[in-house]
Amino acid sequence: MDDRTVFFIMTSVILFFVLLGAASAGIWLHMRRKYISFAEETCRSIDAVLNGKSKEAFDMDRDTLLSKVQMKLKRLEEITAAAARKSEAREQEVQEIISDLSHQLKTPVANIMMYCDTAMNPVITEEEREKCMLILKDQVGKLDFLVQAMIRMSRLEQNVISLHPDVVSLRCLMGRTLQSIRGKAAEKKISLKILCEEDTSLLCDEKWTVEALFNVLDNAIKYSSSGSVVTVNSERFEIYTKIEIKDEGIGISPEHAADVCKRFFREEKAAKTEGVGIGLYLTREILEKENGYLKISAGERKGTTVSIYLLNAGELMNTSK
Repeated sequence: MDDRTVFFIMTSVILFFVLLGAASAGIWLHMRRKYISFAEETCRSIDAVLNGKSKEAFDMDRDTLLSKVQMKLKRLEEITAAAARKSEAREQEVQEIISDLSHQLKTPVANIMMYCDTAMNPVITEEEREKCMLILKDQVGKLDFLVQAMIRMSRLEQNVISLHPDVVSLRCLMGRTLQSIRGKAAEKKISLKILCEEDTSLLCDEKWTVEALFNVLDNAIKYSSSGSVVTVNSERFEIYTKIEIKDEGIGISPEHAADVCKRFFREEKAAKTEGVGIGLYLTREILEKENGYLKISAGERKGTTVSIYLLNAGELMNTSK
């Protein structure tokens, strides 16, 4: 191989590496510009999300890497917005509970303070002081009832208390409920007419369902006149068993039929009757947590019919299959 051939080969090799280096440098510069451009576009997309202008700034119709990133950012924005709305709703709910609690506690606390001052007055007679102490005991009882109801309500809402549905006999359920309510019915000379002749097995949490039934019966007695009748009957369907409680009381205005299950709601005509408006709300919460539900038939001066629907025990087997 002569010198010219060697020189030609060496020159070709050097030229090849020079061209390769130039091409590599060109590719690197091109990729760097694309990377910088992509990074800048991504930053602008993030800024658009932060400023709430993603709808105008994003172009997700094209099949590009930036469009895919924008799609992910859009999804992240939606998730964050949903979490913010949920947090805001929870904060609003807490504020409403505090406001409701403050409003409900105001009257018994004011009464307790007033009668305490009266009882401590040295000029009143022993008979007057004894009356004040009886009123104080009554007000403290109301306060305790309200606080306990608020605690149960809060625990149910926050899922601190879990319901454990199990197979429960309708007869057993009604027996426990009626045992708790007969005393109040007797005090007002109200007759309890029980027509639940057929026994059946239900799927519910016995303790909490007894409370739900008690709340409805307590309302029926509370808002009925002395000497009237409260009727309880049951009817089994394919999926649910209905427990119907019908009274002859003051009734519910049709326009308020959907409101009576709201927390602390009370109709104006019920204001003279002792109560705070939590019973039906708690009943609805309990039933919903065990896949039951509540229906109310309202009517002016025609009494009220409240129907409680509880799952039949057979549904437990159908659900587990």
